[in-house]
Amino acid sequence: MSAIPSFIYKRSNQIAMIIFVPIFALLFITIYRPFNFEHIYEDTGLLTWLNISREVLVQLITLGFIFVGMAVVAVSRWIMGVYTRKRELSYMQYISWVALEILIMALIFTIAALFTDTPKPVTTLFYNSLVKTILILLIPYVMCYIYFIWQERVAQLRLLRERIAEDETALQAAYVQIYDEKGEMRLSVRREHLLLIESADNYICVWYKNNNMPKKVLVRNRLKLVAEQLASTHIQRCHRSYLVNIDHIKVLRREKEGVFVELGIEGVPDVPISKTYSDSIQKWLTASSADA
Repeated sequence: MSAIPSFIYKRSNQIAMIIFVPIFALLFITIYRPFNFEHIYEDTGLLTWLNISREVLVQLITLGFIFVGMAVVAVSRWIMGVYTRKRELSYMQYISWVALEILIMALIFTIAALFTDTPKPVTTLFYNSLVKTILILLIPYVMCYIYFIWQERVAQLRLLRERIAEDETALQAAYVQIYDEKGEMRLSVRREHLLLIESADNYICVWYKNNNMPKKVLVRNRLKLVAEQLASTHIQRCHRSYLVNIDHIKVLRREKEGVFVELGIEGVPDVPISKTYSDSIQKWLTASSADA
């Protein structure tokens, strides 16, 4: 037989039930008075002996009922917590456990009825106590279970949203999206496959690898806007006309004409490094070497 979900008997939920059920029962008994206290008149010997009014006695009996109920639920749920540390409860076992709680409370209320109710057979008192106990506890038990299920669904939904957000973040980190000047995405390429981006008048030329072969595509946009978009990535500006993927730099070469980097891929041009961006590129290269 399948086990009930573990969140039903989770410690925090058990504590919530121990607190909520007696409070609900107190309100229910106070408002609807399901137990018969009407025979307790002012001339009752018990009232005279205790030297209290009928109303006070009714309140004390009601509080006694609630205390007993709370004690039964508390002890029962503590035992359940100990039992379920290494075991699982099936649906039938859990239903039987709840039924036993109700039965014990009904027996206690039957004993109380022997002293507070009009003279009746014990079987009748027990039957009445059992029916009233079920009615009193059914509503808060069901309310607790509905709340626990709702709470678990909310937690699962929150976890699902967090996982989706993490997946989206990971996807965004793995891919580079290239947009045109209208904000429409024209190219999405894995970050490690992007080689360089160069300015071509009102366009940018994006170089990337596909099946280990260099490819390029023109997109109408300004290099400055793309550089701002990729500022936090390893695709860094190295020249007023170029962005380069730091991870693909194989050689840093200094000549009379200036500094160039080689990406080590046939067909891909060497990329110039201007003095303006030389220091930042050196820092990125140093950081990449340290990470490697």
